Parts: sequence; structure tokens; C-alpha cells
Amino acid sequence: METTVRGIVMHTIRYTDSNLIVRIMTSHFGLKSFLIRTGKTQKTSVLHLLQPLSLIEFESSMKENSQLQKIKNLRIAHPWQTIPFNPGKSAIVLFINEVLYKTIPDDYANDRLFHFLWNALILLDDSFDEKNFHLWCLLEITRHYGFYPQPDEGRNLYFDLQQGTFVNVKPLHSSFMNEEESDRLLCMLDKEWPQVQNEQLHSSLRKSLLEQMVLYIRIHLENLREIKSLHVLHEVFH
Repeated sequence: METTVRGIVMHTIRYTDSNLIVRIMTSHFGLKSFLIRTGKTQKTSVLHLLQPLSLIEFESSMKENSQLQKIKNLRIAHPWQTIPFNPGKSAIVLFINEVLYKTIPDDYANDRLFHFLWNALILLDDSFDEKNFHLWCLLEITRHYGFYPQPDEGRNLYFDLQQGTFVNVKPLHSSFMNEEESDRLLCMLDKEWPQVQNEQLHSSLRKSLLEQMVLYIRIHLENLREIKSLHVLHEVFH
């Protein structure tokens, strides 16, 4: 029996001349692979619906034992107003998409993460200033992955990347944020996007925070490969 499914496009690869395999994070069913016909003409092509992190809807029977699901009536669920036309927002989408694609395994299901991403992408599209969005989004992703930074009851001078906690003495290893980075990270904890959007960060601090957050995720997800789109964000924002 077919059901209406909401999804976030993660990755596409060419399968044949007229078919794509598309990895889509879905509500309820997790990350699944779908076989999609691309169409032979511009009028019938669905490629414009399958851009990174597009919010889509479709019908599918979602068969449990099938590695490749089938799709009917593919459509955009929430059309972007600014993301495709704003270089900063487009760079953020490519970056977040790459992080997710390289950290979420097949069939991984997390409805809270799905709904966070769905709503966060709409917030990005609506934002008047996106410069801090990737920091806030990465921070919230760690919450859904299970290693959200934890403050200490005492003085939170340094954030220990290995332990995932703030500490009041400098760790003996090198994987920690300095006092300025730790203070700004602490200020972002448990904040909604409108609050973080208004945080004033100079470009060098934003760059170092981003690099430290990527390192933090890499430490806790040992299979994380190089994030190639990181340099694009540096060029756009720093």
C-alpha cells in the first residue's frame, strides 16, 4: 500500500542514462535509497527537484526488504525563496548536506533529527543573516547524534573535544577549544536560531569555531571522512 512520504534529498548518483539512485532522509522510515527516472526532456526531468537538501514529498510503498524503493508523484514540499540565489546560504546547504551524507548510515531513522533539519532549512531560507547558521546547525546535529556539549558546574574555561564537556583547567591533550572559542560555544548552547543569528562573531573566530566543531564531530564519529566543502564556507564567510 502506497503512503505519502516527506523527505530531504541527501545524495544522487547516476545509475543508467535515464535513472538515478537518490538517497533520501525520510520521516518515519529513515535514510533510504530510491530509484528515480530522470525523464528525457527538460519538461519531464525531475533533476531540479533533487538538489541537495531539497524538501520533497512523494508516494511510495516503502517495501521492507527492498534495497531500492520506488517513487511516484515526486514534488517539492517547500519551495526555496532565497537559498538558490544567495551564495552564503547555498554554501551552507552544501556543507551541511556533506556532513549529513558522510555521517548518517543507510536505514538510520531519527524522526527528531529529520524534523529538526526540515524546520532548520526553512529557517535558513527565511533568515536575513545566515553567517552563524552552520555553527548553530552543527551544534544541534550533535544533540541528535548524542554528544551535545555539556557545561561544567564550575568554571567553563575550555571545551574538551574528546570528553564533550567544558572544564576549568587546560586538558593535557591538544583537542580542546581555547578560552575565547569555548566562551562563544557556551553562549550558543540551548539557544534558538534567532538568538544565535544575532551573535556578533568576527570572521577569524567563526572560522576557528567551525573547524573545531568539525573536529569534534570527527572525534566522536571516527568514520567521518574529509569535509571537502569546508573550504567553500571559509571563502564565502571568512
